[in-house]
Amino acid sequence: RGASLMVALRRILLPVDFTPLSVHAGELARLLAARFQAELHVVHVVLPVLPPPSLPMLATPEVTVETPALDTLVAQATDSLRDLVADAFGDLAVTQAVLVGSPHLEICAYASRVGCDLIVIGTHAPGVVRRILLGSVSKRVLEHAPCAVLMVPLHES
Repeated sequence: RGASLMVALRRILLPVDFTPLSVHAGELARLLAARFQAELHVVHVVLPVLPPPSLPMLATPEVTVETPALDTLVAQATDSLRDLVADAFGDLAVTQAVLVGSPHLEICAYASRVGCDLIVIGTHAPGVVRRILLGSVSKRVLEHAPCAVLMVPLHES
């Protein structure tokens, strides 16, 4: 007699960066949330704005580098997230949040704070590209997550 595996997913976290990769991962997160009647949390992390490094020998009074203010970036991300959630998850109740900081740290902290059972995150295709790019956010989330992580590759057809 085989052992039965009981899986209870109460809260699923989907980090998005508005690329086709995260939208594709969102399709699976949506299906899982519906199947398990789980809460779906969709988050986007905005990197804090850092001033450009000071280069005294190159700086002149008339040369300035304009960077958008953090509140502008957060407002834009909030609008984009609202639109994405409305388009992709219109029939589900979704909690959405825009976070500021290091993406993998903010994603893992959010998952811990909310008590997520699963993080669904997009990852790049296998091969050399994967080894290079997986070293980014998805790999770090996998290494530091307080719960299970489902990495969803984007397969080209």
